[in-house]
Amino acid sequence: MNPLRELLARVAAHPDDVETRLACAEVIQADDAPRAELIRAQVALAGRGLDPAQRLTLRKQVDALQRQHGKKWRSGLEALGASFFQHGRGFVEEVSLSEKALSEHGETLLALEPIHRLRVEVEDGEGLAKAAARPWFEQVRWLKLTGEGGGVDEAVRLLASAAHAGRLEALVLQDVDPDGVAAVAQSVVLTGLRSLSLTGNDGPGDELAEALAESRFPLVCLYLSATGLSDEGASTLARAKPLQSLELLALNRNALTDEGAEALAASKTLVNLKRLELANTELELEGALAFRSPKALPALRHLDLRDIGFSSKSLEPLRKRLGNGLKF
Repeated sequence: MNPLRELLARVAAHPDDVETRLACAEVIQADDAPRAELIRAQVALAGRGLDPAQRLTLRKQVDALQRQHGKKWRSGLEALGASFFQHGRGFVEEVSLSEKALSEHGETLLALEPIHRLRVEVEDGEGLAKAAARPWFEQVRWLKLTGEGGGVDEAVRLLASAAHAGRLEALVLQDVDPDGVAAVAQSVVLTGLRSLSLTGNDGPGDELAEALAESRFPLVCLYLSATGLSDEGASTLARAKPLQSLELLALNRNALTDEGAEALAASKTLVNLKRLELANTELELEGALAFRSPKALPALRHLDLRDIGFSSKSLEPLRKRLGNGLKF
């Protein structure tokens, strides 16, 4: 492996290692000075200690570099079927591609840039399964699956048993059914998963909650907004012992009433929950005030009650507990 490829592999394995990124800039300098300049500028922007003028100068520098050279830097990835490029600290870190492109070109793509976030349009799951069975797939930490006609369900079931999917930390699923979620929750492979988003899977919210109540791994972030979750589903989450590791729970835009809020507030399981989002639900004041006691979700620091219509005065007991952590 040449020095640059070795450094890129280290960046992919440790995305927050700034020193390795800067070492890449040194190696690249002779052959591609603008790219080295981009790495240094974006690394500086991600750091602290810059005043507003310095930040503005660096942003202008980054914008100019990407306008002038971005097409050339992306050309190799585009030729392999990638699109929707997201950059971070000098490198492409996220792309969108089809399942076919991932299966055929994934190894080459992930060697060209330290990509660790993928948005994949699936068909039948076979291409994703083939990719996730290869060692190079361990570079992927964040994965979003979309598709039609049951493709996501089959893809998820295959992913749940794939040999090299164990380093996934975050999974975003659209158009998935409760059986697909159950396959994820019961997976003995996806042990590294800490964040799961099912937002927008409208309708089976309570069934999704039932599936997640049997999870085998310690989720930290769970997004169930706009899933049709009812008070029954909220009660299921409140009782689910496998979810005691949760620190963030998003239940926005669901048909939750005071009953569901009170079940969450009384939970003896969600003891580590720091952030609860209940925006645009059907709560009334009694349900909102169920969280005013420090004994209600004792770790709670942030509560989102926006788009419900509460007044500042009515929520004063919550403000006393949460201060600026209360949003309404």
